[in-house]
Amino acid sequence: MFFFCMEIHNNVINMKRLLFSIAFYIIFITKLLSNPTGDPVITVFAGHHAGLGRYNEKSGFELTRAYIGYQFELSPALSGKVIVDAANPSSGSSSTSIVLKHAQLTWSDKGFTVNAGMIGLLQFSLQEKAWGYRYIEDSYQAIKGMGPSADLGITAQYQPTSWIAVDLSVTNGEGYKKVSNDNNYRYATGLTLLPFPELTLRAYADVYSGEPDNQQTLSLFAHYKYSAFSLGAEYNAQINHQFTKGNRIAGYSAYATFSLSERWNIFGRYDYAHAANNDNPIWYSGLRDLLFAGVEYRPLKQLRIAPNYRYGYAADPVHEIYVNVGFYW
Repeated sequence: MFFFCMEIHNNVINMKRLLFSIAFYIIFITKLLSNPTGDPVITVFAGHHAGLGRYNEKSGFELTRAYIGYQFELSPALSGKVIVDAANPSSGSSSTSIVLKHAQLTWSDKGFTVNAGMIGLLQFSLQEKAWGYRYIEDSYQAIKGMGPSADLGITAQYQPTSWIAVDLSVTNGEGYKKVSNDNNYRYATGLTLLPFPELTLRAYADVYSGEPDNQQTLSLFAHYKYSAFSLGAEYNAQINHQFTKGNRIAGYSAYATFSLSERWNIFGRYDYAHAANNDNPIWYSGLRDLLFAGVEYRPLKQLRIAPNYRYGYAADPVHEIYVNVGFYW
């Protein structure tokens, strides 16, 4: 009877905490919305694909991503955003996961920028922007599982002049889809150079503590944009992938875009990955080669449509035709 009463008491306390939290967020959101200083965020990635040849029998429509949220400004130096991510968790899955991707505050003043909370990371954000077609496919490091795009932690950036910026970050390491307190952290640093307006150079490195061996990542990136032409290239390497000694992934990605007009672009991309482990030479089963080529049409500022061809190679070659659609609000 005593334990039964204690269980009821604990449930009442937990319920009070839950109600208090709900009330707090309702008051906060109401206060925020009473002074409109922000904008809604709506992003949707969808499309249709069909395989070609005897190895490619799958086809169908897909909704790969949907971001819904709100970004706001509390003062000239303080802003934030809250964004929910709904996505198919794995290729070919019919289920959809809904997770909190961003819940961050950003303070920016006099060349310093600090982000805290569930934040967007700097590991490959520049590469993703230079690639420019996230609604078609992730950037190289995301595909290879070398790091998450968002995580719980803090980042700090300092840009003393227009041509150089340095950043540091400490995060949990698992990413926004898996938040846990396991006493492991990812420590990262990056250096970005803009020697002239058309050229961006970046170097990044991190150490992710874990058992039995720490995971380490190195990334080098260059992007050149002039008039209607854009060219990007990156080299990425990771040792002790997923904390397994000797698991090494290294490779590069190169991509280019040429703007035919305000509404039409043509693009291409090639990824190559080499994986090695002296004790287990076949541990990696991902795509070694990945090739994209396509055309993008933008009938509206918010809408992008891109028919494209893809070639991938792992155990067998894969040939596919995609029509991807991206909606950004």
